[in-house]
Amino acid sequence: MPPHPQTAPTGCSSGFSLIELAIVVTIIGTLAALAIPAFRSSKNSAQLSTLQNDLRVFKQDFENFELENKSFPPSQPVAGRSPEGMEGILHAAWKLPSPIGGTYRWVYTDESDPADRSAYIELANTTAHPIRLSLDRLQELDRAIDNGDASNGMLQLNGLNIRFYLRL
Repeated sequence: MPPHPQTAPTGCSSGFSLIELAIVVTIIGTLAALAIPAFRSSKNSAQLSTLQNDLRVFKQDFENFELENKSFPPSQPVAGRSPEGMEGILHAAWKLPSPIGGTYRWVYTDESDPADRSAYIELANTTAHPIRLSLDRLQELDRAIDNGDASNGMLQLNGLNIRFYLRL
């Protein structure tokens, strides 16, 4: 007699039960809940590192200009535009929004005595590119660049804008 094919017992079927599916969905949800904050933290840290590097590069570009021309370039009141004489010298990232939002602007004050002048890169908060940085993250950035206090030093909060001073 030929062997009979094996059949599933009555009432059983192959596949997953609702309980098994619910367990898998719960596990995936838990893993996602743990991964999303870590991803956001990594993204924020990368943005701050990129901003630090951009500011370092811009500072070097302006200091090289000052060495060659015996003065910083005049202020550029329009954010996102290269200061006069810096076209082609300033890193291309200058014309882009910063990694945390805002647009770069150059300010060189006009006191009569050059020794009294301030020179800084300002991250201008604009409606097109708002600055997305909490106070805690600003302090973290300030600690990495300066003294951890955004009210004084090289990195300062001024209203809704952030200033990075080359000369105070």
